[in-house]
Amino acid sequence: MSKRIVRVIIAITLLMIMINTSSKVAEASKEEGTMGNGYKKYIENKKDTQLRKNQETEEAAVVPKDQSILDLSEWQGALTSAHVKKLKANYDFIILRAQYGSDYKDATFATNSKLLAENNMKYGVYSYSMYENASDARTEAKALYNRAPNASFYINDYEEETVTSGTSDESTQAWLDEMRKYSGNKKVLLYSYEDFMLNHTATAVQSYDGYWLAAYQDAQPEREHVLWQYTDSYYSEELDQNVDANVLGPNVQTSWFI
Repeated sequence: MSKRIVRVIIAITLLMIMINTSSKVAEASKEEGTMGNGYKKYIENKKDTQLRKNQETEEAAVVPKDQSILDLSEWQGALTSAHVKKLKANYDFIILRAQYGSDYKDATFATNSKLLAENNMKYGVYSYSMYENASDARTEAKALYNRAPNASFYINDYEEETVTSGTSDESTQAWLDEMRKYSGNKKVLLYSYEDFMLNHTATAVQSYDGYWLAAYQDAQPEREHVLWQYTDSYYSEELDQNVDANVLGPNVQTSWFI
């Protein structure tokens, strides 16, 4: 075999490796910044890998459809008027991602929030938080409010350790303090999974109006919460796809949120 042919084969092989690697990176980052991303990483890293499998087999019968609350991001695509009319018929409100950090605005948020408002459907908003310190946290909170001043309530989705200066508790409290300047009497929630909350934001969470708990299991968690994300694979007939789904905490009504 000539050296030229060998070089061509090597070049083609390297090109295929690069394409394959790029594809994997794109797929791995597809859900980055969406609610539950940090929790899913936590589950995958658990020593008991059977945990998630057991939970997934039980999820389908966890909650009756009329009790579920959906949270959506750009990965579910843009809503249509038909979608919103169907959603409004079955849900009192839904939750939208508005941003990832302070710089990235969810690609479908403007369209989806406008459609919801036009159809008089309530919605809450969340920021997938990436703050590195208290000042950064205040910037993210203000950005969320500015992007969604008409939301019914606000959520700090802090589930991956990003703080590099000070403590996560201090930054998470700073996020809340900043949001309080603008939110008036609207509720402000903190979202995370229990282990992360206990290790990083156990003090700050007590100042929030409520805790939104991620736990993919078949019964209401014992940890106090106002909202429980019980699955990331609930089939929504309205949207014809699987989405995140949640249920109200014990003795909590939808009116508390909206």
